[in-house]
Amino acid sequence: MTLVKQEDHLQEVTVSTNMKCQSCLGKLQPVLDQTVEIQEWEADLSSGLKTVTAKMQGEDPVEKLIAVVEGAGFEAKPVLKQEDLKATPRLEQIQPPEEKHHFKLSTYKPLLLVVFYVCGAAAILTSAQASGWVWGNFLRFFMGCFFLGFAFFKLLDVSKFADAFATYDIVAKRSRLYALLYPFLEFSLGVAFIFGWFPMLINAATVVVMGVGLIGVLQAVRKRQAIQCACLGTVFNLPMSAVTIIENSVMILMALFMLW
Repeated sequence: MTLVKQEDHLQEVTVSTNMKCQSCLGKLQPVLDQTVEIQEWEADLSSGLKTVTAKMQGEDPVEKLIAVVEGAGFEAKPVLKQEDLKATPRLEQIQPPEEKHHFKLSTYKPLLLVVFYVCGAAAILTSAQASGWVWGNFLRFFMGCFFLGFAFFKLLDVSKFADAFATYDIVAKRSRLYALLYPFLEFSLGVAFIFGWFPMLINAATVVVMGVGLIGVLQAVRKRQAIQCACLGTVFNLPMSAVTIIENSVMILMALFMLW
């Protein structure tokens, strides 16, 4: 029976858990990150088994991963590979985790709709200006409507947003207060952009805030962690992907252009 796979002196193991939501993953994540034997890990809450897969060093990696998960307060059982299920029909049939879905445009429909409405609102506000169409005004209104729109969805349930945000943001992991205040920070930036207050300060703050957020997103995508992107709060279950990287990067580039 094969429970581990050798890969560059690391052993890859998978366990099923009784996690239910991003809040559960937020509780488990720091424990996994602090375990020295775990070099890389990913969780899949979209599958029925709520699996955790880790590449580990040392002996008895399955038992170690189970102990780590149970130490965080959750149940864990080893997941057999498909070939093991065929070879051991008398064992309890634990199905392997579902395959990860490929990129689908429909998955990001809510995000695309919000961006579409933000572009439309920015275009209307820019056209209504006495100076006529000015690209600088369009960018300013776009960023303002972007922050106001995204803050709205986060403010629908600030506590749940903070739980999801803390699973990948490098500051929110360490500060619950920052995670709770983040929607209000976005709302404040949005208002400042719409009214054109303190443009140098606001654009610089945007570069810093979005830059810090981009670091966490890059780490999550690099580790292939199957976690929820909290850009639209927890109303929509958007997976963390390259789309999130593009979203943050575009806002940083816009702010830098406005500074320039």
